[in-house]
Amino acid sequence: MKKQAAFLLALAVAALGFVLSCDPTVDPAVSETLTVTPDAVSFEADDASVKFVYVTAEGDWTASLSGNWMHLEKSSGSGKGVLALTVDANAGEDRTGSLTVKAGSRTAAVSVSQKGRNVVDIVPVADAFDGTKRASTTYQLLIYSFADSDGDGVGDFKGIQGKLDYLDGLGVTALWLSPAHPSDSYHAYDVTDYYTVNPLYGTEQDFKDLIDAAHAKGIKIYMDYVLNHSGKGNDWFRQALSDPSSKYRDYYFITSNPSADYSKFPMLKGTTYQSGEWKQATSGSPKLTVTRTDEPVTTGTSDWNLWVWQDGGEGKVVRFTPKGDGTYYLVMEVNGKWGMLVRKYMNWNAGSKFGASGNGLITEGRAVDLVGEGNDMSFTGSGRYKIELTDVATETLYYMGCFSDWMPDLNYGDPATAETNPTFLDLAASADKWINLGIDGLRLDAVKHICGGINSYNNSSNQTLLKKWYDHCNATYKAAGHTDDIFIVAEAWDSHNVEKTYYKGINSCFEFEYLGTLSRAVNGNASNYVSTVNGYLSDHAGQRADAITSLFMSNHDQDRAAESFGRDAAKEKQAAAMLLTTPGKPFVYQGEELGYYGNKGNGDEYVRTPILWDKALKECAKKGVNNKVDNTMLKADISVEAQLASASSLLNVYKTWSRVRNTYPALADGKMTDAALGGGSSIGAWYMTSADGQKMLVIHNVASSEKSVTVKDDLSRPVALLGSATRDHDSLTLGAHSSVVFLL
Repeated sequence: MKKQAAFLLALAVAALGFVLSCDPTVDPAVSETLTVTPDAVSFEADDASVKFVYVTAEGDWTASLSGNWMHLEKSSGSGKGVLALTVDANAGEDRTGSLTVKAGSRTAAVSVSQKGRNVVDIVPVADAFDGTKRASTTYQLLIYSFADSDGDGVGDFKGIQGKLDYLDGLGVTALWLSPAHPSDSYHAYDVTDYYTVNPLYGTEQDFKDLIDAAHAKGIKIYMDYVLNHSGKGNDWFRQALSDPSSKYRDYYFITSNPSADYSKFPMLKGTTYQSGEWKQATSGSPKLTVTRTDEPVTTGTSDWNLWVWQDGGEGKVVRFTPKGDGTYYLVMEVNGKWGMLVRKYMNWNAGSKFGASGNGLITEGRAVDLVGEGNDMSFTGSGRYKIELTDVATETLYYMGCFSDWMPDLNYGDPATAETNPTFLDLAASADKWINLGIDGLRLDAVKHICGGINSYNNSSNQTLLKKWYDHCNATYKAAGHTDDIFIVAEAWDSHNVEKTYYKGINSCFEFEYLGTLSRAVNGNASNYVSTVNGYLSDHAGQRADAITSLFMSNHDQDRAAESFGRDAAKEKQAAAMLLTTPGKPFVYQGEELGYYGNKGNGDEYVRTPILWDKALKECAKKGVNNKVDNTMLKADISVEAQLASASSLLNVYKTWSRVRNTYPALADGKMTDAALGGGSSIGAWYMTSADGQKMLVIHNVASSEKSVTVKDDLSRPVALLGSATRDHDSLTLGAHSSVVFLL
């Protein structure tokens, strides 16, 4: 080092002599008798180079330093000279010092600066939350499996009300409830009465109490509404099948020849006949009467038959005998409790079955009205009984049930005049009831299939009908005293290019492509995240000015989002941070905040898992999903109790980032612009700017290793951090799958 410095010093002296001999005018630092150049030198943090200072004086001079981190090869000289200045590596913050040269009474100073590594940990300090929720975050909640208040194992309204503090702590501003209406299934998408609530969940007053309690915490309530179909147990459908003159016959697509009559239904215009979507049924309402008899047991020959079974025993088929007057009978021995169904055809799959409405209990000597696709019947007795079947003048009919034979599709007539159609008016009247009760919005199920079926549908007709539905509900909402517009979000499950067109009818749709966009980002490629999301927003706004882009990861019909992230906790946390720093209306699905995983392979119940509230594994509404749960997942450490106690849990990530979104208008409803920080596909960075000018910088490192970017913005006010981040001057380094937000 000394030899190198000596050599460099000699070169400098020679250079200085050459310069001074060529140009005798030297810019003095102090006076004509002592000049020192330059007047300032700077070093990098790990700079091992030598900086030269040139001295010209009359006579002797001396040099000194203000800090022990600077070093001179020599400290004195006479006349012209060169000082070789070096510094130690700087592992701390920036530092400054000076080199002072004295010659007689003259003094000249050179300022010396050195950058430090200046590595500062990012420590977020968010503004205090003022209690005003700005984020419009919605929590999708399954009534039957969220929280059970009465210990029957099924979730209910009071259970939800008892957990409002939990939901409020998550920062949500609305709850999307699964269908609250009565049904014949656990999930309730086969509605049997649109005007009442499911007694399993509580009373209508319980529902009203929930709405009021939620409103008191700034949480809105959205009901799930099924417009595409009702349940086959709905009295509308039963009357439609049993009575050709019933007004309800026109509530459904019912015909004896669907292939020929398909085009006669205005709602099906622009679609094509799909035979598999039509289910066979029977019109008419036969009557069944059971009486004790001494007549001999019969062996009938008719296709009309009775399917009977006894508790603990196998079933059997008993044929009816025709009387010749359009009635039928059979005689059989009964001992104990028997279940039964009447069938028109010997081949079960070729025709329809008849059962009773209600609980199906048969009383000796009392006629029972049978309905197509009715409930199982039961009879208890001992001895020989005669079973008579009358009023069997039935015809074979077909109805459209594109999803299932227990979900008959609803018919609204011509979409262009749907607002005058009896089916529309009946459904709308039921919605009016709930809006007037206090709900704040609706989620509409399967809207793409209303006009048409699964494989052939008319998007334009659907949009026309939905606009009429929205306008009606919004008018009711306004009449109830609201100054804003009702929120209605539709499940238009299709590509973005199809889904965006549904904004012609209503003000929001779920963006089904978002999970793919988010998954690509969190799994390491965030390069197109900003442009893709802005594309969603722009396309929706292009359809209507009040468009609300609803973003979500997964829902009750899909594999859990955790599967898309490889069940990786770090990725699940970052997915939450990205969702909650992205424009639009975010939706969080029940259990997502706890890291629930699962797929539909063994049944839908496995993606509709109940919330596990306690580490003791007791408070969990498992019966709501028929006890079909993954017990290897529902362990103590995934419970709400355990995660609330862990600062690093996924649940607390949701709570923290949701609070930040609620605190800052820029995050809640600001516009998103690309920050263009570089960093390749590993860095997703954007600005969020509110209408009043608040601006925030959001940065996500989606790589599995730390990454650094150069940031020229003021990073002095970090408000949220996931993982780790450090700053060194303009260089910001984020740990693997780390995210940070700065208030600028």
